[in-house]
Amino acid sequence: MIDYHIHTAFSADCDVPLPRMAQAACNAGLKEICFTEHIDFDLPGDIDFCLDIKAYKEGFGRAVNDFPALNMRFGIEAGLDIAAIERMEAIINAQEIDCVIGSQHLVYGKDPFYRDIWDMYTQRDIYEQYLRACAECAAACDYYDVYGHLGYIGKFCPYEDNLLRFSDHKDAIDEILKTLVAKGKGLEINTNGLIMTPDTMPERPIAARYRELGGEIVTIGSDAHHEATVGHAVKEALHMLKDIGFRYVCAFDRHKPRFIPIP
Repeated sequence: MIDYHIHTAFSADCDVPLPRMAQAACNAGLKEICFTEHIDFDLPGDIDFCLDIKAYKEGFGRAVNDFPALNMRFGIEAGLDIAAIERMEAIINAQEIDCVIGSQHLVYGKDPFYRDIWDMYTQRDIYEQYLRACAECAAACDYYDVYGHLGYIGKFCPYEDNLLRFSDHKDAIDEILKTLVAKGKGLEINTNGLIMTPDTMPERPIAARYRELGGEIVTIGSDAHHEATVGHAVKEALHMLKDIGFRYVCAFDRHKPRFIPIP
C-alpha cells in the first residue's frame, strides 16, 4: 500500500502537522508514502504557496526517526508555469528531492477553485484552455517526475457533469500523454477525484490510453490535506491499474522510478 501525494501544514492549504499525517498513514496500513508540499508562485488569491523548504526538510527528518516502520519520501508538488521554469528549477535542483509532481493549477491565469472563472467562460472553453495549458507546460517544463491530477479542472466545476473525459477531448489529451511518454515522465492516478468527481484524476480511459501509448510510470496519490483521506481509495486504484494491464506502480528515489509489482 503506497500513497505518493500527501500534504501537511508545510503546505499553505493544509493545517495538519506532518507527524499527524505520518501517523494517519500508519493507521491506514500504508507501507510507503511521499509528502508532496506545494510550491506555486504568484497564484491569485490570498494564499501564499511559497514553501519554507528548510523547515519542511527538518520536520521530515524528525518524522523519519519517529516513524521507522514507515518508508517516507521527500517530495514536492510544483506548479507548472513556463514563466517560472528557472526559478522552480533552482529550488528543486538545490535539494535532495525524491519525487516532484508537476501540476497545472491555473486556467486563463485564474484558480478554478473560485467561482469567477466559471461565470466568465463556458465549461467547454475552460476545459479546452486547461488542456492547452497542460500540454504547453508538460512540454516546456522538465523539473517534474510525474504529471499530477490530470482532470483537476473537474473538481471545482459547478456543473453536474464535471468529469474531464478522454472521449470529449481525445486529440488534446493524446498530445499531453504522448509528451509524457516521450519525455519519460510518469502519470499520477489521483484518488481525490473520487471524492469530487465520478472517477480518479485522470479517469480510467485516460490512464488506459497512457499505457496504450507506451507509458509505464504510474503513481497513486490521495492528495490528502486531512488525516481522514490519507490512503483514500489506494487499493481501488491499484485494482484499476492492474485491470488496465499495468504490472507495476512506481515509487521514487532521488527522481528515479522504482517499480513495485502490483499484487
